[in-house]
Amino acid sequence: MEKIVSWADYDFDPRLEYGHGGWEDLHEYHDASSVQLGELVEVGWFDISDKSVWHWPQFSDEQDARLREKIVNRFWNRGIGVLPPGLWKRQFIEFMNEIMPKYILAYEALAEDGSVAGHSGEWYKSRNIFSDFPQTQLGGNSDYASTGNDTEYERIKRADILDTIERLKNYRDVDELILDDLEEMFSCLVSVSINTR
Repeated sequence: MEKIVSWADYDFDPRLEYGHGGWEDLHEYHDASSVQLGELVEVGWFDISDKSVWHWPQFSDEQDARLREKIVNRFWNRGIGVLPPGLWKRQFIEFMNEIMPKYILAYEALAEDGSVAGHSGEWYKSRNIFSDFPQTQLGGNSDYASTGNDTEYERIKRADILDTIERLKNYRDVDELILDDLEEMFSCLVSVSINTR
């Protein structure tokens, strides 16, 4: 079989690298002007679970595995935004390294509070110190106190059920925000697949 190079001298052409049967073994995901993510997954080029290749900051292993699965699921039928795939890969990893630090802060805040349902808390602390003698005038310092007390309290306000439902309608998961940011890495056009057989 004569080797046809359609993406000259770049690191990937799924038609040439997939299995022993080449193009015939490949499911028809490609369209006329791009390569779909599902096509790259099927040939093993886009193995997003391989963190040695597809590496970026993460909050936790659980969060990272969930996000990686969502990336594949959302963009499976979407064309990658830049050709050749090697260039797109570099831009994708660079983009994830740029955006993840800000989203890690959001994951941390959710892990700390854990509630999106709508409650708020306030914590107060105060100290009252009383002195029977004006010690500052006698001794030159103000570290004498005859009595004192500390007060601490917390006030928690819970939202009613209607407020909670309204907040949940507008709630957007941190994973979803990341996926929305990733939209620019993929073609916004969905076209009909071409059967070349």
